[in-house]
Amino acid sequence: MPIKKESGSRAFSYFSRYLVRLIFSWSCRVHRFRKTQRYPSGAFIVVANHISHFDPPMLGSWFPRYIDWMAMEELYSNRWSAWLMRSLCTFPVKRAAGDFASLRAALGRLKIGRVVGIFPEGGIRAGTGSILEGAPSWVGFAGLSILSDKPVVPCVIVGTDRLYRPKNWLPFRRVPVWMGFGEPIKPRTDLPREQAQAIVVEEVKRSLIALKDELVQHFGLHASDLPQTPQHRKRENFIPGKRRRGSRGEA
Repeated sequence: MPIKKESGSRAFSYFSRYLVRLIFSWSCRVHRFRKTQRYPSGAFIVVANHISHFDPPMLGSWFPRYIDWMAMEELYSNRWSAWLMRSLCTFPVKRAAGDFASLRAALGRLKIGRVVGIFPEGGIRAGTGSILEGAPSWVGFAGLSILSDKPVVPCVIVGTDRLYRPKNWLPFRRVPVWMGFGEPIKPRTDLPREQAQAIVVEEVKRSLIALKDELVQHFGLHASDLPQTPQHRKRENFIPGKRRRGSRGEA
């Protein structure tokens, strides 16, 4: 089957993107910090930290390009959810090692100029378990970058974990969500694959941590704003307040 027929409905995807953005705008105030105002017009890979189930639609709605997310295979176990996920241009990945089918699917999307999104932590992570704190992660994204010769764009998202508390969906709450979009990191093609992959992993890791630090400084984030577990957020009595803002970025 041709790649384009396996890659979802673009019309449905874009309609859903703007609908989701409208829904989140009702309860959230999104702040973006961009290291560059222009991204490649062709294919590339987005790598982000993962703090809640709301991350894929939030990032997908506000990132400049539509993202084809690599999603956990459990979301495809039900016929209707599988239809929805495929219609949104996602593709499944097994969290066990050696999933070559998802690698081929990702390479196929990149081949036709798509943006592929990956959460290398493999699940929701907070505190010392987060890649933002230097914790290890799945390095398959680097191998994908090397094989496809496509750059990696690091992204950081903070604040969506507060949406686990139902009260925070009330429109007057306007829960703040912060996103940091980094500069593309190009793979080295003049080095052996293992060495080139290690360099991509390290550069992306450093970029994610630096982006988090820049979000903290630029928007005046508190320690309590940084990723917490869903259990902690459900108990938190959060009241949005004014934040100090730097000279760059956009809301």
